[in-house]
Amino acid sequence: MNARGTDAALEIVEALLAIVQAGPQDLTWQHRYASEDELVCDLRDHAARLRRGDASRLPDLRHLLLPTAPLCEIAISSGWSETYLTLANRLDEAAS
Repeated sequence: MNARGTDAALEIVEALLAIVQAGPQDLTWQHRYASEDELVCDLRDHAARLRRGDASRLPDLRHLLLPTAPLCEIAISSGWSETYLTLANRLDEAAS
């Protein structure tokens, strides 16, 4: 991924962080995160790496945004599925 794609990925992660920190998240239908704190810490790690230009966890981020993956399940059960879909599509476009 080029620098422009990394910048776009960072914007997406920052948007995800804003959403998950804005209110309670329903983690019931996924098994990756035991708590909201764990979810926030993981997204913060993604953001910190991307800020440094480190895209090594980008495949993991892409996996988190796949249909039926953890962030998809959280978004649907927490009421922000349309925003999730927009962000997931943006990451796909940035990665191509």
